[in-house]
Amino acid sequence: MKMQLVLLMILSTLFFANCENVSELTNKQSTISEYEVTYGTSFGMCVGPCRKELKVVKNEIIFTIFFNEGRGATGGTPKTYSEGLEAALGNSLVNSIDYESFKKLNEVFGCPDCAYGGAEWLEILKDGSKHKVTFEFGKAPKEIESLVIMLREKKVYFEAKYLK
Repeated sequence: MKMQLVLLMILSTLFFANCENVSELTNKQSTISEYEVTYGTSFGMCVGPCRKELKVVKNEIIFTIFFNEGRGATGGTPKTYSEGLEAALGNSLVNSIDYESFKKLNEVFGCPDCAYGGAEWLEILKDGSKHKVTFEFGKAPKEIESLVIMLREKKVYFEAKYLK
C-alpha cells in the first residue's frame, strides 16, 4: 500500500510538473500579431499590374496591385483588397519565421529584376526592427523558401479572385 501511494505521488508530481512546462512553452510562442510580413513581386519594364504586394498585419491580409501605364509612368491609383487571416495560415507563417536568422540574411540575392526577369521581396517587421530581403523572381533563398511559398500561394489566390 505504501509503495502504491509513493508511486501515485511521484506520477502526480511528474504530471503537474509537465503541465507547467507546457504552459510556459505556450506563453513563449509567437503569434502572427507580433509581426508585419510583406511579400511582393515587381517587374520594372512592364505595362499593367507590374507590382503586387501582400501584407499580413495582425489578423488581416492586404493585397495591393500597382498598375504601370508604360515606360517611366507610375500608373493610376493602386487597387487594394483585404480579407481576414485564417488561423491555420497565421500559425504556419509564424512557425516558418526565424526572425533572428532572417535578419542575418543579405538584403539582395542575385540580380533582382535584371534583364526583365522580375524581383520578389520579403520584409518582416518585429518589435520595431525591420529587415527586407530582395531576390530574383522565382529564386527564393533556401532559408526563407517555405515562407515565400506560402505567401506566393496566397498571392495567386488573390490574383485569381480579383485580377480578371
